[in-house]
Amino acid sequence: MSRKGENIRKRKDGRWEARYIKGRKPDGSIQYGYVYAGKYLEVKQKRNDVLRNFEIADSCEIISITFNKLFNEWKKEVRPKVKESSYFFYETIIEHHLRPFWGGMLLDQLSSARIQAFILSKTETNIASSYLHSILILFQSALKLAQRREYINTPIPFYQLPKSRKNTPDIFTLKEWKHLEEYLRKQEDDFSFGILLCMYTGIRVGELSGLMWGDYDPESEQILIRRTIYRIKNADYDGVHNKSKTILCMESPKTASSIRDIPLPNFLVIEVQKRKGSKDDFILTGTERFMEPRNIQKRYKRILEKCKLRYLNFHSLRHSFATIGIQRGFDHKTMAEILGHASVNTTLNIYVHSNLERKKECMELLS
Repeated sequence: MSRKGENIRKRKDGRWEARYIKGRKPDGSIQYGYVYAGKYLEVKQKRNDVLRNFEIADSCEIISITFNKLFNEWKKEVRPKVKESSYFFYETIIEHHLRPFWGGMLLDQLSSARIQAFILSKTETNIASSYLHSILILFQSALKLAQRREYINTPIPFYQLPKSRKNTPDIFTLKEWKHLEEYLRKQEDDFSFGILLCMYTGIRVGELSGLMWGDYDPESEQILIRRTIYRIKNADYDGVHNKSKTILCMESPKTASSIRDIPLPNFLVIEVQKRKGSKDDFILTGTERFMEPRNIQKRYKRILEKCKLRYLNFHSLRHSFATIGIQRGFDHKTMAEILGHASVNTTLNIYVHSNLERKKECMELLS
């Protein structure tokens, strides 16, 4: 039996035990003290007497903790648990968004009004609502760490999330899509084939960068997505020594659902059979050296220029694949699995867009 919120409980030996904060260890974690008595009221009185005579230094320490210190502790705790790419995404959020506003404040200055002021300051910069949600999720995670370490002993203040602003990304029209496809199918180089592969599988640029001929299964006629390549900040960069600001990483895809097998349409299977190289060669280069994502995007841009097509970023190939696929009869579950989404809602809300041509077709159904 315990008394909720009082840190007092009855032990199996029949005695009552009361816990109190005695101090802090060098690593910042709490050091507890305990008192015991035969009755609940006695142990409560004993604990109160200890606290009355106890130095209030610990309370002062809790009050004096700044958000800067909290963010540093949160980063230290989370780093071993996540991928490097995720960690540097979190670090960007802290250094560019949270620390400038909150860093010098004390934890006891936290309030609903201040959180709402922070949200307003971000929305005024026209930041994407999805990114703002990521910022607030990280902030809430840091506050929960503060609660676990008893830096704050009150509930996290309520705050109102801003309404999501849905930004519909540009996608290729069917005419542009067919024009790009026709151009790529006439080319014989590995890079053009790789872009064509993206158009009909919806894979991400990092996944294309890491795709090897050994990832093609000739029996099932599928490509197996097992790795991604991306560039991140170099944690060892100090601005003095001869080290680059960023480094390339090759890892498994960003989520478990992103590890997937994608069947190829027949015309791509024929192309694969013509080109297939050694299992250790990368598809885009035909060698054992990969092409990094930013170089892929530069070459992709040049292809659009040659085709005299408007520039849409590389990720638009993925958006366009999903939208055209749904319009041509893909069921939503199948499309979600091909794209590597854990939820069908992600596919519908983010990647599937009704273009003008499709809207006109639907309106003609009324005639």
